[in-house]
Amino acid sequence: MNWKSHTPAGRVLIGLSLPILLTLLILYELRGGTGLECPFFKLTGLYCPGCGSGRAVQALIRGNLAWSFRYNPMLYVLGVPSLAGVLYEYLRIVFFPRRFRPIILPRWICASLLVVLFAWWILRNLPWFPCFKPG
Repeated sequence: MNWKSHTPAGRVLIGLSLPILLTLLILYELRGGTGLECPFFKLTGLYCPGCGSGRAVQALIRGNLAWSFRYNPMLYVLGVPSLAGVLYEYLRIVFFPRRFRPIILPRWICASLLVVLFAWWILRNLPWFPCFKPG
């Protein structure tokens, strides 16, 4: 059986998987989920660009926007546009497979996002910027 996204079976599978996964995540976090431990921080003692994102999502699900932003503000800078892109692709694949085109970002945007990500990674590990440390 072909499970590619353009087949009806693939569209149904993708169409069901995202709502189910989001529901499970929200239920897990509302029932006292612990978030995730960062293996990079555990091994090196340095913060990765995503450190604090698990706690940020947990705080967001519980309705605490201020703490969510404090845990990892980059989640809002890069995460919200990424989430919008994922949602667009989800809707395109599941409901409008032939009507909308896939998102294709120019290389300069991808390079710029990588520069921002690496700058964030470096800045949050410098001792002169304690405000960038998670939580």
